[in-house]
Amino acid sequence: MILRGYNPGIKDRRIVATMKNKKTFGIQSLVISFVIIAVCEVFFLLDVLADVFRIDLAAPWIDHGTIELVSAVTLAFALVVIGWQIKRLLHDHRNARAFVQVASGELLAVIYGKFDAWKLTSSERDIALLLIKGLSIQEISDVRDTRPGTVKSQSSAIYQKAGVTGRNELAAYFVEDLLAGENIMPITNSDA
Repeated sequence: MILRGYNPGIKDRRIVATMKNKKTFGIQSLVISFVIIAVCEVFFLLDVLADVFRIDLAAPWIDHGTIELVSAVTLAFALVVIGWQIKRLLHDHRNARAFVQVASGELLAVIYGKFDAWKLTSSERDIALLLIKGLSIQEISDVRDTRPGTVKSQSSAIYQKAGVTGRNELAAYFVEDLLAGENIMPITNSDA
C-alpha cells in the first residue's frame, strides 16, 4: 500500500537539520561563554596585580566599580549558559544511552522499561510482548491457556495504559522509532 504524499525521508531530514541547529547553537554559546570567562579572568587578574603593585587602573570614562560589576554579571551569565549546556548534554547522554541499548540488541530491555513506565501487570506484560510479536488473540489464549475474552480484556487495558488504539499502534510505537533512528524512551518527568 503506497500512501500519497508520504515521503519517509522528510522527517529524517527535519530531525537531522534540527540536531545540526541545536549543535551549532550549543557550540556557539559555549565558545561565547569561554570568551567571556577568559576576558573577565584577564580583567580580574590585572585588577589583582594592580592592587598588589598599587597601580591605579581607573579609566576616565567608566568607574572601576562599574567594570567589576559588569564583569561579575557577565561571568554569572556565562555560568548559567554553561550550566544549561551541561544539563542539555546530560539529557542527550541519557537519550543516547537508550539508543545504544537498542542498537546493541537491548530492545527487550527498552520494551520492559516502557512496560514499567506504563505500570503493566505481569500478565499484561506477557500479553503485550506477544501482541508486539504479532500473535493473534486466539494464539495468545492458547499459549497462556486462558480464554480469548480474558486476553481481549487485558489487551484493552494494555492499549489504554500505553495510550494507543490497538495492536498495530503498540507494535509501531517501538518499530517506528527504530526505523526513524529516534529515541524510543524519551526522558520525561513521568519516566524519572
